[in-house]
Amino acid sequence: MDELDFLLDTMTWSFSRLNSYYNCPYEWRLHYLECNKSENGFFGEYGSLIHTILEKYAKGELSLFDLNQYYEEHFNECIPHDAPPNKYVDIRQSYYDKGIEYLNNIDLYLEKYEILGVEKEVNFKIGDKDFVGYIDLLIKDKDTNEIVIIDHKSASIKILKNGNISKSDQQHFLEFKRQLYLYSISIIKEYGSVSKLKWNMFKDQKWIEIPWKQEEFDEAIQWAKDTLDLIENEVLWLPNPDYYYCHYLCGQRNNACEYKP
Repeated sequence: MDELDFLLDTMTWSFSRLNSYYNCPYEWRLHYLECNKSENGFFGEYGSLIHTILEKYAKGELSLFDLNQYYEEHFNECIPHDAPPNKYVDIRQSYYDKGIEYLNNIDLYLEKYEILGVEKEVNFKIGDKDFVGYIDLLIKDKDTNEIVIIDHKSASIKILKNGNISKSDQQHFLEFKRQLYLYSISIIKEYGSVSKLKWNMFKDQKWIEIPWKQEEFDEAIQWAKDTLDLIENEVLWLPNPDYYYCHYLCGQRNNACEYKP
């Protein structure tokens, strides 16, 4: 067994660790196998700041009246990276404004729910592989006893007038679903069932909710197994050069990647 095989065999996996392989296998190798530190970026830092605020709100550490003050005081400190350039809009200012608007009109109402977990760590196995994940918010409806997994997302998903996800965003939404279905492995073991999956699309001030479905749960587990097989059998670790991704999103973008366009 060589060193790379040893690292793969002893790794604790996660949804993001699996899913990021599809962005760029070469980046994946640099980060997870060669242990090069991954650099964050504007979008990740923005999402993390809102997640922190919502976590504190759900735990009772921030009141409704404190949310915007915390956001304004910590925005520049928590988001040191510049936003990617855009000739039509100042992205940093746009995101800042959307955050203010969301926190002024927050619709995360928790009175009718029992909070089972905030940033709840879940540990589970797929095959013989250990996995870890963190659920933003796990709640139980006091009236129906339904257990709901909630994920806060800064991304945008276009929802059509009929309530369906637009064709262009279906792959993106499939990734969202796989993540929460994998997390539900642990919740089902602990509580017996999961009734719904919900996404708080806070930047767009929208909610997406779906019922938990066995066939989609099975698909997520099979996807995880298939992806594990791909990674464990990878030998080429080919790059996937794309100008925007390589310059503004890749965690290895400042590590002198020879394939950066």
